[in-house]
This record gives sequence, C-alpha cells and structure tokens, in this order.
Amino acid sequence: MKSLLSVIVLSTTLFCADDLSSFLNAYKQGDSESTCRFGRKLYRENIRDENILIAAGQACAKEDFIDFVGVLQQRLGKSSESRKAAVYFSSLVLQKRLIFQFMLEDVDLSPYALPVTDHILSRVFNAIKNGEYTLIEKHPKHIQIGTQEEFLDVYITKKVCVDHYKDDKKIKEHRYR
Repeated sequence: MKSLLSVIVLSTTLFCADDLSSFLNAYKQGDSESTCRFGRKLYRENIRDENILIAAGQACAKEDFIDFVGVLQQRLGKSSESRKAAVYFSSLVLQKRLIFQFMLEDVDLSPYALPVTDHILSRVFNAIKNGEYTLIEKHPKHIQIGTQEEFLDVYITKKVCVDHYKDDKKIKEHRYR
C-alpha cells in the first residue's frame, strides 16, 4: 500500500512537471491558447506562484476566459506587478458584467470610471459608456460600434457576444458568459 501511494505521488509530480514544462514552452512561444489551457490545469498546484498565475491570466484574458481571470485576481497581491494584474483582471470581469447589465436592463454606464485596457471588453465598455454605438435592436439589445468598414457587433444570447467585422467579413468572435 505504501509503495502504491509513492507511485501515485511520483506520477502526479511528473505529470504536473510535464504540464509546467508545456505551459512554459507555450508561454515562451506566445501561444496564448495553450498557455491558458495548461495554466488552468496548473492553477491548483501553483496557487501561490504569482508569476504562473499572471502568465496564465494574461493568456486566458486574450482567449476570452474572463471568469477564470476573475478567480485568479483573488490570488494576486504580494508584488506590485501582481497587484497591477489583479486590477486588470478585476476590470475585465466588471466590464463584462456591466456590459451584460446594459444589454439586458439598459443600465447607464456613464457614471462608471474603470481602467482602460486594450482588451475588446474595454473597447465595448467605453463605447457604451460614451454613447458611441448604433442601436440595431432594442430588446434584446443589439448594438454596433465602429465604422461601416470595421465594427463590433454586440448582442446577447445567453452570453455577451462580440463579433469583429472588417470589410463585411467576420474576423473574430468573442463569447462571454
């Protein structure tokens, strides 16, 4: 029984080391999809390693896993860099929630001042806040942000959906629950 427990612990350690190696390789290569996937796997084992949490969070934010970065932001705060990351992650979560509330309940976002980031949620939030959108449908709300050549099509299903169009061609879809 004791040897079986040792084998399980050793194999778990090796498996996690392999995931950590894959995580680091994906991060170095700029592969945000794989970095996020391995970061989510490694989260529990590395809950105190803020560098891993920040890297995983940045990759997952890029891949639209906003709920996961909300979990990560709660674990950050020991260093200046981790506090900045926590604010970024928290802002994305709050922007997502406020956009959802605007789309369903027509809540006025103009009183809210949140950090501006280069994330698509920030672009949508700031456009709504500043009234820089075109209303397509009132209920459920459907809006467009941008120009005829390049715009964001924002609507609600069970999720907040943001489709990025350029020259009448959809180039990216974002989905946030």
